[in-house]
Amino acid sequence: MDLTSEIDDRLNDIAKRKGVTKAEIMRRAFALLSVADSEIEKGNTLAVVKEGPNQELQTVARLVGIF
Repeated sequence: MDLTSEIDDRLNDIAKRKGVTKAEIMRRAFALLSVADSEIEKGNTLAVVKEGPNQELQTVARLVGIF
């Protein structure tokens, strides 16, 4: 698989911070991609949320146009 140096560097950085291999980071990324694809197929919107007081969820970002 050919990766740009920027992507490769980012994968290495994340792997180092998490204490896992780059292959494990790729597996985790694929798992997220698979969930995202399934939810978009169902007509759902993807978002990053932050849990506030009383377990309320606040939208931090919406993920638009990733597919």
